[in-house]
Amino acid sequence: MHGRAGCAFGPSSVRRISALILLVLLAGPVNSTEWAVRRFDRLMITFEPADARFADRVVSIVNTTGPRLIADIGIVPSDTVRIHIAESLEAFRTFTPGAIPDWGEGYAVPDLNLIVLKSPRIKGSTDNLHEVVVHESAHILLHSAMRSADIPRWLDEGFAMYSAREWGLWDRVNLIAAVLTDNLIPLGEIRTVNTFSESRAQLAYQESALAVQFIIKQYGRDGLRVLLRGLRTTGSINRATYDAFGISVVQFEQEWDRYMEETYGWRAVSAEALPLLLGPLFVTLFVLSYVAMRWRRHQTLKRWELEEALSRDAGSWRSSTEDEWNRMKQEWEVLEGGRKD
Repeated sequence: MHGRAGCAFGPSSVRRISALILLVLLAGPVNSTEWAVRRFDRLMITFEPADARFADRVVSIVNTTGPRLIADIGIVPSDTVRIHIAESLEAFRTFTPGAIPDWGEGYAVPDLNLIVLKSPRIKGSTDNLHEVVVHESAHILLHSAMRSADIPRWLDEGFAMYSAREWGLWDRVNLIAAVLTDNLIPLGEIRTVNTFSESRAQLAYQESALAVQFIIKQYGRDGLRVLLRGLRTTGSINRATYDAFGISVVQFEQEWDRYMEETYGWRAVSAEALPLLLGPLFVTLFVLSYVAMRWRRHQTLKRWELEEALSRDAGSWRSSTEDEWNRMKQEWEVLEGGRKD
């Protein structure tokens, strides 16, 4: 996932300045290697000449999907998105606090408007490139548009995941199981995903995307834009939710719970029953879907581990938005309890 994704977050002031200086150095010779630099409208990409074709693919994805992402946000960022294609694992780790594991194809540092991608010469494959580039671009563009506003983790990660990928059979099965067993994670609790088990973290990742899907289905893309503009202006997800939808954050989550029940409850079980009757074909598709899901889960959770590491240096940058969410929720429940009495 992603720079922030729950994301990102930023380095300290010293690291930020150092990284920015390093970005400038990337435009010149490093270790006797000439770096190629291409500049477009609000996009700069740096890479070794050997990765030129890969860089062209990245630029094509950004140029194709960027306008859609910006349209969904409803705010045109003024910052330049910087993409660096790292030619080695050492270079890949340059912009992070400490060593990064060898996994992963890319990450974002929204505080620097920077996306770092691994050269295909390192990983030997570009199969997941489109999803990774769209995901990280969504984080960068969202944070740039929101300026210094605190973005709830479910909204940040949800926008990136909703924008970047499609949902398969196993994703639906996982959500159906969570709904039927009353095991959905409250949106406000997703901020602590780094403490979750693997299966619960994967559920949080799915729920985040579906929360954004719910906003778009219930209130339209205009509703999402109004919410984001309100968050940018007020800095409060509580105020932004009320201004955009006319309901409290507690009521919003209640509506989302009903949506999940209607979409992935017993009604969904009957809808998924037909494939179960298809015999060997279903078994084959199920196994393939499961294997693909496990691979995506592994990549997602590892990316979240990186984002958690990046976020540790930004404690002062992040405010108590999620705490406010929980406080408002408690106040609302007390108020509702008083009304019932």
